[in-house]
Amino acid sequence: MTEFETRIQPSGSVSAMVEPGTRSSNRGPTNVRTLRGHFVFASLTLLLSICPAVMAQNGTPVSQRAFDRDSGWNSSYSEGRTLFEEHCSGCHGEHGRGGLGLPLNLQSFLTIADTGYLVRSMRNGRPLREMPSFEKDLTPAQMRAIALYIKSWQYQPSMRLPLVGNGDLDEGKALFSGLCVGCHGIGGKGGLVAGGGHVIGAVSGIGGPALADPGFLKSATDRYIKATLMFGRVGTPMGAYLKGRQGFVELRESEIDSIVAYLRSLQPKD
Repeated sequence: MTEFETRIQPSGSVSAMVEPGTRSSNRGPTNVRTLRGHFVFASLTLLLSICPAVMAQNGTPVSQRAFDRDSGWNSSYSEGRTLFEEHCSGCHGEHGRGGLGLPLNLQSFLTIADTGYLVRSMRNGRPLREMPSFEKDLTPAQMRAIALYIKSWQYQPSMRLPLVGNGDLDEGKALFSGLCVGCHGIGGKGGLVAGGGHVIGAVSGIGGPALADPGFLKSATDRYIKATLMFGRVGTPMGAYLKGRQGFVELRESEIDSIVAYLRSLQPKD
């Protein structure tokens, strides 16, 4: 095996590699260029040998898979936008900014409402409001497309929903009666006009949503309801109730858990 000698300049770079006992016909810079050329050639050979395996998994190039993925999302987005404008904007407003129906284009809503909640809401409707069930009018794929379109308005990170403890039903009923009926109505059946909505920036005159609505209670999880109570809906009359959030009224988490328990008790038994 031939041995080679490496000469390293003070800067630390390799200046030449020569066989002991011989004189190089080329001086440092030429040998460095030669070494670099060999290195580039070897690198390109290795890259070309592995690219087919990387680019053609399952016979589909990576670029094509990315295109298909993005095209699929864009297709769902476009379909969801069309369906939203046809079925939802009449109540929820253009771009979900509210009307007879609640505003959906709120970061304080979008960060806690996942696509599952939105799809369940479309499937269950709001019997106490004027929102019908879309289960017979839309396929599951169409409802998901609308949900993806709604979620496309979100630009803040999704929130990790809080865990819910075992609340006290009687305490929850008392708290709801004292704090919530002004907007959500007696027994949670809706505000000034049962099933009324409000637009972004509204401060009075339009009733809050019916929290006893069976469609809402079938769609919302306890963690979703608790997060709403804790952090409110910025841009609507619904304030934050968690102690330390500087709301009009501050409640401990255990008290919020009790309100959640009371609301859940209003859900009709299937």
